[in-house]
Amino acid sequence: MAAVERAVTIEDLRRLALRRLPNFIGRYVEQAAGDGGGVARNIAAFRQHQLIPRGLVNVTPVDTTTELFGKKYSSLFGISAVGTGGIYRRHFDEILAEAARDANLPYILSGSATASIEAAGRIAPDHTWFQLYGAKSESLTDHMIGRAKDAGVKVLVLTVDYPIRPRSEVVERTGVALASGPTLRTFPRLFLDAVRHPLWTAEYLRGGGTPKLESWAPYAPPGSGRKQVARFYVDNWVSNQTWRDLDRVRKLWKGALVVKGLVHPGDVLRAAQAGADAVTISNHGGNKLDCMQGALDSLVNVRKAAGPNVRLFFDGGIRRGSDLIVAKALGADHCFIGRATIYGTAAGGLQGAKRAIDILQTDLAYTMAMIGCRTAADITREHVTAS
Repeated sequence: MAAVERAVTIEDLRRLALRRLPNFIGRYVEQAAGDGGGVARNIAAFRQHQLIPRGLVNVTPVDTTTELFGKKYSSLFGISAVGTGGIYRRHFDEILAEAARDANLPYILSGSATASIEAAGRIAPDHTWFQLYGAKSESLTDHMIGRAKDAGVKVLVLTVDYPIRPRSEVVERTGVALASGPTLRTFPRLFLDAVRHPLWTAEYLRGGGTPKLESWAPYAPPGSGRKQVARFYVDNWVSNQTWRDLDRVRKLWKGALVVKGLVHPGDVLRAAQAGADAVTISNHGGNKLDCMQGALDSLVNVRKAAGPNVRLFFDGGIRRGSDLIVAKALGADHCFIGRATIYGTAAGGLQGAKRAIDILQTDLAYTMAMIGCRTAADITREHVTAS
């Protein structure tokens, strides 16, 4: 764990995580969809913008707090949903819920989490949001919405960017889906990979293999084990949602509703008109397509078309505190991070997750002071120039 504490950047945590994770998982995280172009483009988009320092401004103490849906959070970012996270580190979702609670950040529990909605709600009752994938069965979707409400969730994140099952070239090559993990058929050719990553392998075997998708376990056939629940999830979790489904969810859910995964300005405006309280501009961390523009470029286009009154969240490629500022300046009301806390948690569990948060928060506060912004509300388009 000492190495995690010595990490200075998210890139340091990334190296530690990839050293611990077997290659068949590490490649999935790094490449995402297709040839990995989407991931690379998300990160590169930030390098096209520079910040303009200011001087002789009263910037102390720097205040990074942000208010969302009536609650004040400590920073400009929250923790995004990460599916099947238990394969990176045992109790992955519970770790992130605890880290978010302690840092006073919003945490989105994935609709394909290895922790149940109820478990996350118990750990972080005031910080847990729930990501909903519309299932093939409307009754199953409706039941999940009811469970989220009963667990005390105040914000529902309806994710709408997968009309069909996602395709991963990494999964096709390795034969290993993260929901089900290695099988008797695939493990022999992964043997050397596992041996070369003993810390991950020991934890995986000691925990009994791939964790069960607890949010989906109640819906699988009675008596289903991990593999059976994973198969049920794969067969049922994704459906071709339409605007009719958004309207239906909006009527069912009385709390704050965020629609995630829209990047076309026309879609974002229509979602706002349908009653979405916010829209998250996201290409699913590069997992959707490798040939689409970076999420930051989509944010710029959408904000220009939507104007100032549509609440926009942002997710994609954030690795530094300065990235948070660029996204805020270009139109994001709030940001969410995914891989940064994957790297931290995979590398060092709770300590690593907290280190990832601290790295971003410290860098954010420092950079805000350097550009003359005492509060998050002070960050504007005038603080950014394009190369």
